[in-house]
Amino acid sequence: MKKVNKAIILAAGRGTRFLPYTKACPKEMLPVVDTPSLQLIVDEVVNAGIKDILIIISPDKTMIEKHFSVDGDFENFLTQHGKNAEAKLLHDIGTMANIKFAYQKVANGSGSAVLLAEEFLDGQAGAVLNGDDLIYTDNSVTKQLADCYEKYGTTVIGVQKVLPENIVKYGSIDVVEQKDDRTFFIKNIVEKPAVDKAPSFYAALGRYVISADFFDYLRKISVAKNGELQFTDALNLQAQTNGIYAYDFEGLRYDLGDKLGYLKATVEYGLRDENLGAKFAEYLKQLVK
Repeated sequence: MKKVNKAIILAAGRGTRFLPYTKACPKEMLPVVDTPSLQLIVDEVVNAGIKDILIIISPDKTMIEKHFSVDGDFENFLTQHGKNAEAKLLHDIGTMANIKFAYQKVANGSGSAVLLAEEFLDGQAGAVLNGDDLIYTDNSVTKQLADCYEKYGTTVIGVQKVLPENIVKYGSIDVVEQKDDRTFFIKNIVEKPAVDKAPSFYAALGRYVISADFFDYLRKISVAKNGELQFTDALNLQAQTNGIYAYDFEGLRYDLGDKLGYLKATVEYGLRDENLGAKFAEYLKQLVK
């Protein structure tokens, strides 16, 4: 079975829930302590052993391109001022992966965004990551799903069990057969079901590996009433046609598209910081008094 060697990160959304910040700055550049959230997602991909990455952005998000490019002038400035560690940090960001960009010029859906990656994947399977889902784990979720793909050879959706009252916000997987403790064969995904209509409380949470033939399904689906081509509709068509897999991944997910989710990520990553964590924890203890 071929390995997963490429990844796509979807980062073209306008981030309207984070206005006014997102009027000029991409939502994906919101800092989690001192690191843009998108860089943490790229780190996940690199930690999976994948170095070829395509980030789908809108044309106004050039700040993202600048962040991931090599800036020799700034590195030299830092070196000349004795800031060698900082210079190395910037150089490592610019060389951590072979990152390319594609522009989604019209906000016409996640399916349309993924279609932009067909030439990049060039007949191979690829990981797909939502740019506003951050997952904390020592075991890269992208690597977990890639391992599952390499075992079963078809599309894999990353899932976790959510509270029943929260399944209404997600796609609920309809399990046909449980293969092991974490792997399920599925033939249907029910998008945002009522609690009493949900086939399971396992929700799709922003991590996928798509098989090479996935684009065939993407071209068969219809545009939704809102004018968007939906990635999840193609996943569902592939599931209903031939079946796909869901993998209950290990990791703590933060929804960075939600203000509360972003605040939770910032606080909890701050507490984990080896330099700031203890002082920050003490501050929080005093604050809650």
